[in-house]
Amino acid sequence: MNRPILIGDRVRVSPTYHWARGVTGEVIGGISGDSMKFQRVIRSHDGPLTYYFVAFDEPQIDAEGDGPYIGAEIDPRYLELLSA
Repeated sequence: MNRPILIGDRVRVSPTYHWARGVTGEVIGGISGDSMKFQRVIRSHDGPLTYYFVAFDEPQIDAEGDGPYIGAEIDPRYLELLSA
């Protein structure tokens, strides 16, 4: 990705992600703690992981068969920026 992901960006989820493969959507604000944010950073044993809130163009069923979900937090390594 050539620039940081921002609110309003159009993205596509990678076909190699564990669910919502190939789905398009828009990065939106989501609830993180007490405030609205468009990304969330969590600690892991591999270091900090950032996730972006993506509203899907079409509701999706997750890898366990739950849903449909209108959006989710997605790892940016699996997001393709569609608009600059």
